[in-house]
Amino acid sequence: MNSLAFLLRHAVFTTRQYAVLCDSRIDVASRQLARLSRQGVVVRVTRGVWGQPEHPRFTPFTVVPFLLGNEQGYVSFLSAMHLHGLIAQIPGSIQVATTGHTRCLATPFARYEFLRIQPSMMREGVGTSATEPAYNIATVAKALLDTLYIATRKGRRFASLPELDLSEVSKAELYRLLDRQVCATPIQRAIEDRLAELEVVGVR
Repeated sequence: MNSLAFLLRHAVFTTRQYAVLCDSRIDVASRQLARLSRQGVVVRVTRGVWGQPEHPRFTPFTVVPFLLGNEQGYVSFLSAMHLHGLIAQIPGSIQVATTGHTRCLATPFARYEFLRIQPSMMREGVGTSATEPAYNIATVAKALLDTLYIATRKGRRFASLPELDLSEVSKAELYRLLDRQVCATPIQRAIEDRLAELEVVGVR
């Protein structure tokens, strides 16, 4: 595959992908991509990751899988709630649930905020976007649960939430996920208290 064909096909990619598919050495691929970056064709997201903001399939969310590396993760919290229509306010960063360390990463496209949750909370309530490349995203109920879970942790993140439209939240899914994923009784009770404040009361 030549460089032009590769760029037409890939909105976000790594240096290694470019090198393999274009039958090039990594060092040669790095120099080619650096030249394309100076020409404004591609933009360096972070080390070894590139994006094309003018590509029709590019969005800042499609970058997320390339930033996770070997970690498990998915778009969640206020970012997922905004994409699902629960909140109108656009979050200032793209928030990602991860098994890795909590951290922030500023890129030319967006600020990414990675928030650590327990690996056991990664098993259910996560779907795949219809984009190409695809990224994983929490369901409506899962995004709300993740947000309230973090709100119970040290630092009181998400102590106050923007105005929520909870009409699309499946109470059955929400409480099922709460029972299956949050085992610590004090945390579960704290989340239930927040749900009661939001008038999201389910029946188990």
